[in-house]
Amino acid sequence: MRRLRVVTLNTWKNEGDYPARLSRIAEGLAALDPDVVCLQECFVGGGHDTARFLADALNLDLHAAPARAKVREFGGAAVDSTSGLAILTRLPGRAETVALTSHLADGERIAQRFATRRLRILNLHLSHLRGDTGAMLRRRQLDEAIDWARQGGGGSLLVCGDLNAGRGDPEFGPLNAAAAGEELGSTLHAVAQGRAIDHAILLDPGDLHVSRRSRALATPDGDGRYPSDHAAVVVDLNSGS
Repeated sequence: MRRLRVVTLNTWKNEGDYPARLSRIAEGLAALDPDVVCLQECFVGGGHDTARFLADALNLDLHAAPARAKVREFGGAAVDSTSGLAILTRLPGRAETVALTSHLADGERIAQRFATRRLRILNLHLSHLRGDTGAMLRRRQLDEAIDWARQGGGGSLLVCGDLNAGRGDPEFGPLNAAAAGEELGSTLHAVAQGRAIDHAILLDPGDLHVSRRSRALATPDGDGRYPSDHAAVVVDLNSGS
């Protein structure tokens, strides 16, 4: 099996200079030449669709999972919108979505799974609530999502997304052993603290292994603007055989 490259990125909804950011995200992802892109906070509203724009720009198939419907400010107006998950890929496979335990103060949370013959990819954006309530909720969401992703097949399992938690946090427990050496400081506003909450972790290796791991889309333009408030995490997978 040739190198399989997976990228995960929180696209920051429609915040900041959205059109300019979207173009920079597309350019950055294209340069990476990914086989699979897991996206979080994919804005759809006001005639714009983050995941569709990026899928078309990269010539990848789109598997969208809209979520977190609400009225958001965009272009000086209040628009009906969603901020969900999406997987872009050139691989054949099946995508599915499941609801996770949610909290009224946090809103709807879902998990997205994409399954090929040898690999299952779990795309997540877990609760952002702080304190013990958030930690317990994220642990429950993570357990639910992993149990669901493991159903109905074997092979490797790659857990991707904005988990709002990192190594050392109690809710990260199921992933700690698999995440050895994984800390990349992937959230730009937290880099100064050396903290990573965005991850791509090979939880069930099967016959695959991580041959390379890196950050991307982590530099500002000439005006000091970043593509997103999160950097992308990139993993290359290769067969062990």
